[in-house]
Amino acid sequence: GTPTFMEALAANGTSNIQTSVTGVTASKRRFIDDRRDQPFDKRLRFSVRQTESAYRYRDIVVRKQDGFTHILLSTKSSENNSLNPEVMKEVQSALNTAAADDSKLVLFSAVGSIFCCGLDFIYFIRRLTDDRKKESTKMAEAIRNFVNTFIQFKKPIIVAVNGPAIGLGASILPLCDVVWANEKAWFQTPYTTFGQSPDGCSSLTFPRIMGLAS
Repeated sequence: GTPTFMEALAANGTSNIQTSVTGVTASKRRFIDDRRDQPFDKRLRFSVRQTESAYRYRDIVVRKQDGFTHILLSTKSSENNSLNPEVMKEVQSALNTAAADDSKLVLFSAVGSIFCCGLDFIYFIRRLTDDRKKESTKMAEAIRNFVNTFIQFKKPIIVAVNGPAIGLGASILPLCDVVWANEKAWFQTPYTTFGQSPDGCSSLTFPRIMGLAS
């Protein structure tokens, strides 16, 4: 059948969009629950934040280490380290700061058992009820700026993937310099399931890395 996300885009009524929110939420949770070993531990997020001297960001934690900057996804405005405009802006801000300071490289990782669940569709769909064209344009611009920040970053970016990396959470990885994944990491790009076009330049980078057949 037609993906629930596409049904939401075609619908005119608020009730249809709200129904699609439930469908997309269930789909994303199935992708994670099928293979996840541990639930996201919110106590770990609190513990990490408590060790930081500066509480500058809401959805990420930034540690200035000896010679490098460590950026950790620790989202409070979305579930499972999903990316909405607020999260993406904070990551961009941290990268721009690291680009201008004495950091020799950036280490990018996440708090908890999930690396990143890609775009926060729940955030997006809920805002379609206000002004569909405006919100769609705003989300597209946020994604474009987010991806361009990774492309234009001149220092090395090392990524430590600690769990599921889905959608945009997986497609930004080829834009970085080194990706280190532990035994609990897995990668999925369910674009057709959600009726979404590939993002993060993956239509270019994935064939170059994995070959055209894959």
